[in-house]
Amino acid sequence: MFPTLPEDVINAARAAFADANDRVSQLLVRQPAMHEEGLDFHLVSRLDEQGAQILPSGTALVIETHWLGGRRHWGRWEISDIAVVIAVRVHGGLIARKVALLQTKRLYSKEIPVESTDRSDYEIGIGRLVDRTDKIVPLFKQRKFTFTEKCVYGAMSSGSEQVERIDDYVDQRGIPVYYALYNPPKVPSSGLHPAFGGIKPLEDNEVGCRVLKREEVNDILGELPVGATPSFGEMQNPDRKTSFDPFAVHGWRLETFIADEVMRCREGRLFEDTQDETLASLLYRRTAPIAAAIIMTVDLPEGELAYDYGES
Repeated sequence: MFPTLPEDVINAARAAFADANDRVSQLLVRQPAMHEEGLDFHLVSRLDEQGAQILPSGTALVIETHWLGGRRHWGRWEISDIAVVIAVRVHGGLIARKVALLQTKRLYSKEIPVESTDRSDYEIGIGRLVDRTDKIVPLFKQRKFTFTEKCVYGAMSSGSEQVERIDDYVDQRGIPVYYALYNPPKVPSSGLHPAFGGIKPLEDNEVGCRVLKREEVNDILGELPVGATPSFGEMQNPDRKTSFDPFAVHGWRLETFIADEVMRCREGRLFEDTQDETLASLLYRRTAPIAAAIIMTVDLPEGELAYDYGES
């Protein structure tokens, strides 16, 4: 069983992930050609700044991160870019862990491509950035970029090997994988790159990073021709329509998924055995198919609150 967590813990986690969501969503506007790995890194880095806090309920919340970096280019596909782990303790003693795996994909603008990386980029190292001797387009010439419903998640395609590997992993291990889709704060939106006059203030993050279940994404990809990349307009589930969020069809907001779905034990997988082999193979081996981990430790004080258990 997974304990019912105090509301101040859930609200604090929601605020932390909302702040990280704002950061990476704005980065798509500031750096429209940023790689998904870069967005992952900034998301993890922002959460790492949250540190530890004691909340009014007397509960401690600690957010820690671990960055391994991408390894799919070394002969294998990553199953998950980011593993989110919630460890619940009572007066320091571990009682349960919850895990949800996020496979991240970013929306590409219409005009500015995202250059793909391959094995040679990792073998060469930073030389590919430093040793640019050929003439390039003058950097002071601004280029317009736009994000519309027709823009695509360029690193995702119907019938791809990665989709098949993810499905096989879930079938074998039973740990659910979700797709976290990086989007700009607004769709449609446009801008100029480089920006004139420096960094602009943050926009209201109406869209931002959205999370869909693997099954929902598979249903969407299954309607497309093999090899087709899904657009923002296609990547939606009409059954998610709500009156308060006009973009709800595109998935949970990242912070809503973490706080109201995983932490309330509606999504993710629960591990109660501290020696579970499936969890160990995911988190504690260098061959684990993830690139980064976000670990939230909730330490409940002893007393009646700590033993108010809810359904898993």
